[in-house]
Amino acid sequence: MSEIEKAPHRSTDSESVSSIAQDNARLLSQYDPADVKRAWRKVDLHVMPIAVLLYLASYIDRANIGNAKVLGLSKALKLTPNQYNLALSIFFVGYVVFETPSNILLKRIGPRWYIPAMTVVWGIVCALFSLVHTSGSLTAIRFFLGAAEAGFLPGIVYWVGSWYPRHLQGRRFAILYSSVSLTGAFGGLLATAIHALDGVHGIAGWKWIFIVEGCITSGFGLLAFVFMTSYPSRAKFLTPTERDIIIISNEADRALKAREAFSGRQIRSAFTDWRTYLWGLIYLSTYVPVYSVILSLPSVVTGLGYEGTTATLMACPPYGVGFIVVLVSGWTTDKYGRRYLHYIVSIVITMIALIVLMTVKSNTVRYVMFFFIMFMFVPISVIWSWLSSNVAGSNKRAAATGFIFSMGNIGGAISGQIYRAEWAPRYVQGHAVNLGSYVIAIIAGTALWWSYRQDNIARDAAAVAAGETEKVTRGDMLGEDLGDLGDRHPHFRYYL
Repeated sequence: MSEIEKAPHRSTDSESVSSIAQDNARLLSQYDPADVKRAWRKVDLHVMPIAVLLYLASYIDRANIGNAKVLGLSKALKLTPNQYNLALSIFFVGYVVFETPSNILLKRIGPRWYIPAMTVVWGIVCALFSLVHTSGSLTAIRFFLGAAEAGFLPGIVYWVGSWYPRHLQGRRFAILYSSVSLTGAFGGLLATAIHALDGVHGIAGWKWIFIVEGCITSGFGLLAFVFMTSYPSRAKFLTPTERDIIIISNEADRALKAREAFSGRQIRSAFTDWRTYLWGLIYLSTYVPVYSVILSLPSVVTGLGYEGTTATLMACPPYGVGFIVVLVSGWTTDKYGRRYLHYIVSIVITMIALIVLMTVKSNTVRYVMFFFIMFMFVPISVIWSWLSSNVAGSNKRAAATGFIFSMGNIGGAISGQIYRAEWAPRYVQGHAVNLGSYVIAIIAGTALWWSYRQDNIARDAAAVAAGETEKVTRGDMLGEDLGDLGDRHPHFRYYL
């Protein structure tokens, strides 16, 4: 009796990552290794800079209100704490409403045109912040910024996931999401530098922040029109041989067809899969802490005794740590797999830091804890690649990603209410809310991992019973058409 027959269950996640990489190497053995290496290098140089620059711009534009607040916005508009918190939260209402239909439109129209157009529009809206004079106008334009930017995040995750097989996604999504931590570091420095224009042409420094950053974003969108390509099958920057290499690698891993047509049936399947809603809960519970810290860290730092530009600058160093840990986690998830383990460990580290922030009064210790809080970025990076790896069928993945991100951004609406002015300077209640969010995230993530594991075991057992032992050891599709079943196909295996 073979080892598989003795123990009919899927190999460990690290072994499955290795086996899929080996199968890809076998399929690509007909090509010159130099061509394979050159093909992936071209994809990296074409896809990742566009994704990172646009994503960096999106986070700067949604979070710059936090820097603008401490640099004069709040005083100029005479904002009460509740008015400011409403402006933070209303952004995510537009996000939640428009995110799912936007991602379905992206699948219909194609990323090549949809994402750049969206970027230009929200950049213009960001620049128009300079015209607000009341709290009401600030709230209104924050809503329209959220509506304009709604489809970008799930859209860019869907687009990047269309270029890479599962065993190569961890590092790429880590590189993409590490730009969020750069937002905190670079965004604060950029806002402080732009604020030096205070008074030029009679325009206040906080207004210049929105004008300059909005124009930069629209400029990035125009460049994306020129350089962006929707899918590998349409990549003119690749030779025919290089194009075949990329397409074969993706089809071999999860039957990601190069020319899969729009399918209403697949889109509907995203909403009949109970895991879509569990994923939404995971995103919601992990996004609440991330958004609340990004939007409020400059204000929280003022509670440590720093003010104005000093507060924005002191908020920068912790994000540098976040940048490093996200990149390291991306490398280790590609090498060893075990996404669930990465997810849990990073959450636990963040929870410990939150508990210390709640119990310790020393400003020095509390500031140091913000460096450990930056482990909060790791679960987001991990679940991006985890979701993209385990939702098969490009139509289902587009719809599910949009809906899941919509649920996650309900957490964004909640996050604007967490670090309230009346809880300053220690913000114990705000830290407690984030701690509770992570408890939910651990429970939901564990339930998801367990369900994937049980499905893999059941499918392996069925394959053994049918005499398809090769499917168990390989655990991938090798170009087999998943059809409308997508990841529900009995030959599909989930990443753990």
